Amino acid sequence: TKRNVPLQHSFYDQELGITTLEKIKAAKKVPNYQDVFRKKGKRKKIIFPKPNHIDLIKELGKDKLPCLYFSFSRKSCQMKAYELSRQNLFQKNIKISQFFNQKLLEAPSDINKLKSTQILKETLPQGIAFHHAGLLPVVKEAVEELFGKGLIKVLYTTETFAVGINMPAKTVCFDSLRKYDGISFRYLNTKEYFQIAGRAGRRGIDKVGFVVSVLFRPTFKYHEIKRITTKDIEPIKSQFRLSINTVLNLIDLHSPTEIEHILRLSFFSYQKFGEDYAKVPTKILLARYNSIVRKLTKFNYIEKNILTDKGKFSAKIFADEISMGEIFATKFFEQLDEYQILLLLACLVYEPREMNQFKKAYKNEQLKKLRGLLNKDEYLSKEEKFLSMDEMTTLIYPIYEGKTFFDLMDLTNLLEGDLIRFFSQIKDRIGQIKKASMDYKLIQKLKNCQGIIDKALEGIYVV
Repeated sequence: TKRNVPLQHSFYDQELGITTLEKIKAAKKVPNYQDVFRKKGKRKKIIFPKPNHIDLIKELGKDKLPCLYFSFSRKSCQMKAYELSRQNLFQKNIKISQFFNQKLLEAPSDINKLKSTQILKETLPQGIAFHHAGLLPVVKEAVEELFGKGLIKVLYTTETFAVGINMPAKTVCFDSLRKYDGISFRYLNTKEYFQIAGRAGRRGIDKVGFVVSVLFRPTFKYHEIKRITTKDIEPIKSQFRLSINTVLNLIDLHSPTEIEHILRLSFFSYQKFGEDYAKVPTKILLARYNSIVRKLTKFNYIEKNILTDKGKFSAKIFADEISMGEIFATKFFEQLDEYQILLLLACLVYEPREMNQFKKAYKNEQLKKLRGLLNKDEYLSKEEKFLSMDEMTTLIYPIYEGKTFFDLMDLTNLLEGDLIRFFSQIKDRIGQIKKASMDYKLIQKLKNCQGIIDKALEGIYVV
């Protein structure tokens, strides 16, 4: 409830500039002259100018920098940094370029061909940068170090910079208080707003931290924005989800009575059933649990309330437990080569998005044989994640044939950081399988798969 550096919350309107929420509310009530004087029977569409980030930065002035400008679009971060640099508002500092170029010497030379690197080389001399999860680790690290040294005046960034990185600034700007959550656009909740806003104000340096939210009048909702930005009042919600992994481990480690006791005393049960959660009938409490148990029993992961060998394998897997079990805890994998294994893992970790593009699919006998094997399996034939297999050949076949990470950049519009995350997740799955399995033939194949990825990403740091 009390900060060492208090926050001052303001809002930016294209007409009023940096102002208060109340003044924007009052201005919106004033009829537009086009409404007042429009001819009878003719309704003209009114076009409201969108607030401009450059105008906002200019109005902030140099005394309110450095500024973290949060945008929920990675491409927007890059574009805005470039647009601001074209204004030549800040004097160039050659030391920044020297530091950045020196940092890049640690990475493969092809990194200089990336669009993100080229834009940064143009913007950084003025102390303007961007930071998001779509960048290579060495580039993110360079930007973070420059910001920590106080050499960045304006940093356009996504919300990832507000989590886990303790780098405050004098001012925080929100490009919008609405974000796309994968389904639709929605307003931030109070916890999201204050998590990001909390980056404003440097302890021991600033007397106050400034927070400025850009508002667009056509989508302006006074009461909603006031609720979000006045106080962090969002209630805590349980994130507990009863997964297959959880059920397998509960069965392996506890008796049925203990399992019921554990689930009954969970915070999730308390929130779902209220004060009487302890009196909820067992059938209702265990409905989700029993549903998973029936599924696991059907596919032979549990037998008479005891884990089978397949069940013990999947108890050490943390996602797609049944699919992974059907492939790697049976003889199914014996029919697969390294390319086919990588292809299956790629499908399991890939997160489809409408804007993702893959320029070339590689269809061959290995792919045809793999599809045939999947179609014969009762469970795997219904796994929807394998529908993206053609697209995944674009990312897997080239590296299987010895191509590099940078060759892949010409085959997809995925950002470099997204590709890094994609291969990191595949390596994580490989690690899980190696720990869960005792089959030396499988472990050797997985080591070969890991080697293929490591070779393709040589010189690029991957967790």
